[in-house]
Amino acid sequence: MANFVPPGVAGLLGLNAPGSSWESRLREAAFTSPKGTRIKFLYEDLARTIPLRGTIFQFPGVNDAYVQQGGFGARQYPIRAIFPEKDHDLVATAYEAALCEPGIGKLEHPMYGTINVVPITAIDRTNDMVGGRGVSVVSTVFSTTTAAVYPNAATNGQNELTTALSGFSVQMAQQFNAATDFRSTIAKANIKATIRKFLRTINAELQAVSNTTADVRREFADGQALIQESLDTFVGRPLLLAQQMMNLIQAPGRAIAGIAAQIESYGRLAQAIFLSPQAQPGNALGVGGSSLPLRRTKISNDFHTSDMVATSAVTGGVVAAQNATFSTRPEAAATAVALAAIHEAVVEWRDGGFTSLGAVPTVGAYQVDPGATHQALRNAVAQAVRFLLETSFSLAPERIYTLDRDRSLLDIASELYGAVDSRLDLLIESNNLSGSQILELKRGTRLRFYREAA
Repeated sequence: MANFVPPGVAGLLGLNAPGSSWESRLREAAFTSPKGTRIKFLYEDLARTIPLRGTIFQFPGVNDAYVQQGGFGARQYPIRAIFPEKDHDLVATAYEAALCEPGIGKLEHPMYGTINVVPITAIDRTNDMVGGRGVSVVSTVFSTTTAAVYPNAATNGQNELTTALSGFSVQMAQQFNAATDFRSTIAKANIKATIRKFLRTINAELQAVSNTTADVRREFADGQALIQESLDTFVGRPLLLAQQMMNLIQAPGRAIAGIAAQIESYGRLAQAIFLSPQAQPGNALGVGGSSLPLRRTKISNDFHTSDMVATSAVTGGVVAAQNATFSTRPEAAATAVALAAIHEAVVEWRDGGFTSLGAVPTVGAYQVDPGATHQALRNAVAQAVRFLLETSFSLAPERIYTLDRDRSLLDIASELYGAVDSRLDLLIESNNLSGSQILELKRGTRLRFYREAA
């Protein structure tokens, strides 16, 4: 690389004060693409974000809240790569192309070492004139990823997802049948009240997304009516009850709706369930699990019903991911992150519930998670996340273009996409353009666009 460093950057790079201990620990900055292209760059500020995971449990009449810690998520590294060489424009273009390659690359971070990463935000490029010299700057955020978390690549991701969902449904129905006890009249009455309450919650959270497709809207409405009208029969056949509830919850995932809205709806449903009193066996059992046997049976039945609904909400998100059509890499990657977050929250909650029940004998058995349903759920989510990440690698990354003068929308569409008619709507929708912007875009306007690097 050339020796030129833009004014103001030298100090940030530690070039003005050699010998400092922290400066001596800085390494060369570079990115190696999935295909092996290594490109060095200068930089300004260094930062890292580590998202911490946790679930907040709030209870009526109780001040403060219980926070359950759940580890940390993918670390993120914003990088503003500076190219001050004579051929800075060509090097910056090569760097953009490296960022656009599908797969996992390696970031040689000056402070944190070599890391497996995937670019997850828009690629923002500017061409600055600093001190009379040309400089190209390309900004993006890298996120860590661990490919080993996901199953081995399959020949058909859609088929693998369908198989994983079927495996979960079988395991969940069997567990629900084995863990619940609806033999007594009072147990039947109690569980019917719980099911009706959960049906109202399901309708409140999923009705909007199911309404976007006529067939799904009818399926969702028919599913609710069937369970309501046949609840007396289903309570006597827990396997069938569980299957009908899972079908109902997963149905809106097949609607033609925005994937972000679908995942958000399923996340709200899961949270509404596991924050409900029926989903908190530790609170209901009291100190030492001193509740009467009939009371313990209700608490156990309520928890297992909550488990069936909350985990089905996760698989509803898997169904939505399976049926979604993605236009951009950030959209698919964001869906993977959101789905994994819902799964983690549900797992943390159900682990706590099983811990509370495991120490208290209910009628006939101790309530311990056998693990098969957990494994089936984890497999379905892992398959979905792998499918989404592989899908994201095949899509164009988000890039930013800043107008250097007033331009017409047609002119910009032609330049950014090489076409007008087929791409004009995408340009308008992805940038929320309206009114006078349709006629003319002003200098300094920043536009998102999605095209592979030239």
